Amino acid sequence: MIRNAAILSLALVLCASLAWAQNPAARRGLGGTRPPANNERGLRELTDEEIPPNLNFYAMDPLYDPNAKLGWASQRIEEMLDRGMLALAMGEGRVYLGWRLLKTDPEAIAFNVYRSSAGGEPVKLNAEPIRKTTDFIDADAPLDRPNAWWVVPVVGGSELAPSARAELGVDAPAQQYKAIKLKDDVRGVSIVGIGDLNGDGVYDLVVKHPGGGKDPGRVGPNRGSYKYDGYDGATGEFLWRIDLGWNVDMGIWWTPMVVRDLDGDNKAEVCVRTAPYAAGADDMFPSGKTGFVMEGPEYLAVYNGATGAEIDKVDWIERGRVQDWGDNTGNRSCRHMMGVAYLDGRTPAVLAVRGIYGMMKIDAWVLMDKKLQKVWRWTNERAPFMYQGQGQHSIKAGDIDGDGCDEILAGSIAIDNDGRTLWGTGYGHGDRFYLGDIDPARPGLEVWYIFEEPHPHNGASLWDARTGNLIFGIPESNRDNELGLAIAGDIDPAYPGMECAGGRHFYTAQGRKIDGPVPPQNLLVWWDADPLREILAWRGVSKWKGDSLTDIRGSVQQIADILGDWREEIVTYTDGELRIYSTMIPAEDRRVCLMQDPLYRNDVTHRSMGYAHYPMTSYYLGSH
Repeated sequence: MIRNAAILSLALVLCASLAWAQNPAARRGLGGTRPPANNERGLRELTDEEIPPNLNFYAMDPLYDPNAKLGWASQRIEEMLDRGMLALAMGEGRVYLGWRLLKTDPEAIAFNVYRSSAGGEPVKLNAEPIRKTTDFIDADAPLDRPNAWWVVPVVGGSELAPSARAELGVDAPAQQYKAIKLKDDVRGVSIVGIGDLNGDGVYDLVVKHPGGGKDPGRVGPNRGSYKYDGYDGATGEFLWRIDLGWNVDMGIWWTPMVVRDLDGDNKAEVCVRTAPYAAGADDMFPSGKTGFVMEGPEYLAVYNGATGAEIDKVDWIERGRVQDWGDNTGNRSCRHMMGVAYLDGRTPAVLAVRGIYGMMKIDAWVLMDKKLQKVWRWTNERAPFMYQGQGQHSIKAGDIDGDGCDEILAGSIAIDNDGRTLWGTGYGHGDRFYLGDIDPARPGLEVWYIFEEPHPHNGASLWDARTGNLIFGIPESNRDNELGLAIAGDIDPAYPGMECAGGRHFYTAQGRKIDGPVPPQNLLVWWDADPLREILAWRGVSKWKGDSLTDIRGSVQQIADILGDWREEIVTYTDGELRIYSTMIPAEDRRVCLMQDPLYRNDVTHRSMGYAHYPMTSYYLGSH
């Protein structure tokens, strides 16, 4: 009897095993103590019991391809800039002049300054070639007639080819900005991108308009269409318009833009997220009439910067199920960003980003022979908990490990140039963060983070960019959504390195708390003659704990070294025009154009999407 029962039990076990083997649904529900063989290779099918990010088994980079070709260029693709000649009337017959020092200039280069009035013979304005700075004040300009100024490089006692000319008309008013009049139908500006669209060595501007827009945190119908207008930076001439149409929701999180030369022809391309064109509300996808556009194709499109014509487009990162991104409304699935990174150190790749608060995906593409070619995809959808919801409202791209290639900071996660995860803080989402040589006493770069989620400590903290190790953090707790603004920069010469502020917290680069008032945490700018950064807030530029230096009118669209010497310009929109404000404070030294620093140039590129950040250099630029 016992023997027969044992045989029957064995038979039942064998039958059950056979039934399980032939039933995929049953297999999907089975757990285990070891990951399946395909766990590290590709996105395995999840079991019925797994609800991301709660998984039975995790994998860091299951889509990593060791054979991925990271680029095609034989040498680094960079802009070929001119001298950026600038002339601003100061009043009383004085004109401030500035020009660029380029990284290809020999160390001993000097400059002669020339003026021609009313088309007359050139007059040299300086007694000896200028070596100390790259600016000059023409103290006796005949402003009752048109004038043009230019510089001529002097090397080994000989003059070389002259720069392009900067001109002022008759009775030019005293003002510290260059104005570009926008088309009459522009009713506000959302954001401005910068790049050399036509290859003349002058930075041009791409204007996204109108202003305003909605946020994915509040569900509502689409009510219009963003346009992108190109303007010639030298002449102010309108070049072209790209109309996104009504199938792209109006808001910064649906409409990221980057402007950069991707194919090495010295003309910047314009990259945006698009969808099938809809001329009006009646033509758009039905979902957009009551809420977010949650259907239909989405594209990464690349346009010719000189003509505005489309070059190529590919599928954007797939929307999938809204719930996979972490909610039922589309808030988290509608978070889109873009960027540029030199993954092989030579070829600029355009990055498409989807997701911030939960699942995150990044696609890297290069433009070769007028076609976008995919390099890799990074995703956190199989990664452990500390890599979930780590996005911030911008991204950084810079060489953080010294290999000559750009790595990517997707918020609180660092991604290597080959698409593999380097490190993560695990501290979650934040609104702003800065990458740079914050503490020059330490090797390499650092990252100043603030985090939106509550933490018992380190809610504002400094991290080693190479290793992801914590350097220091605030010792006290922060509440949810307490920390929303931050700055990192050398604003006080009393302390070595850069000062770091976040919310009510103010620290030195070495982690020493600075007592007293906390600085405004809007924007910083290099404006006067010293290497300290100035505060840009309340419609003006001022020294920290010092005097006001100038008034600025309009909404700030960009901070970048785009004209004149190494100090930065401030691009604003007001009264139907863009204003490019520039300092007229005489310089005390000269430095290579900041836009030729790779990290700085990437930061400026990323200013036309996400939350506003000011650019940082990859080297220390400060008082000590």
